[in-house]
Amino acid sequence: MKIDTKNPIDLSGHIDVVENITREEFQSKYMKPQIPVIIKNLYGKDAKVYDWTFDYFKRELGQIEVGVFDDESETRKDDRSYKSAPKTMKFGDYLSLIQEKPTTKRLFLFNVFKHKKELHNHFKFPDIADKVLKFLPLAFFGGQGAITRIHRDMDNSCVFLTELAGYKRVVLFDPKYSALLYQYPFSTHTSIDVNNPDLEKYPGLAYVQGIDCTIGPGDTLFMPAGWWHHIEYSTAGLGFAIRSLSPNISDRLQGFWQVGIMTHIDELMNKLFGDQWFNWKKSNARKKAEVLIQREKYKNL
Repeated sequence: MKIDTKNPIDLSGHIDVVENITREEFQSKYMKPQIPVIIKNLYGKDAKVYDWTFDYFKRELGQIEVGVFDDESETRKDDRSYKSAPKTMKFGDYLSLIQEKPTTKRLFLFNVFKHKKELHNHFKFPDIADKVLKFLPLAFFGGQGAITRIHRDMDNSCVFLTELAGYKRVVLFDPKYSALLYQYPFSTHTSIDVNNPDLEKYPGLAYVQGIDCTIGPGDTLFMPAGWWHHIEYSTAGLGFAIRSLSPNISDRLQGFWQVGIMTHIDELMNKLFGDQWFNWKKSNARKKAEVLIQREKYKNL
């Protein structure tokens, strides 16, 4: 792959956009080979879920307290996951805020169904995937400019991310590029910035290829297990996600390892060694990337 110092990350990867897909087609083309796809009107054009709006949630749930995340005000290490929201506010006030102006304040992994159980009746997941975790739908809300930094999901499930209002830009990377994306050991995170990539600091970025796509109202993005994703709100937006287990046993075992064991080891080591542990992780990520960079250079000789 040729290195381009001006645009070090190749985001020219293709993604299919389909509608009215059958189970057989979805399974053979996307689920079994674990390939991303955008599906239009997955739940059927008349599904009530597509009627969800900001005003609907203001009216139905506006008075509940919600946890709000804000990347601009919160300090964090790049290898850490959010454990809990640092601030709360009325849901209605939050929805008004993100509609009024750009903001980095986000709600994610928010279980609106806990507060209004009848929302489950607004859609039925189609029979295109097996082992769908229907009991765990989660909603996502954000203002224009809000960004979910690049990461892999800890549970290593497949994700069906549906946009209901607004637009999101999503950048995807195959998990085969994890080392070249400088994944921290004992973590599903990296420090790279998709929008401002630093080729000198992270030369491995010259050897990856990503997919850059946009989803809007009615679109569902299928993200296979373990795929890296960077998400940014092009406008104020709301959506929700349904998860399913991967058809591959190895993916499920990796999810169990990451959720049940790995993250706890990481928490313990972080408590015991602090920055020393974090520095070791950064060094290890660089070494793994350098090994693959040398292989890529050798192949191009």
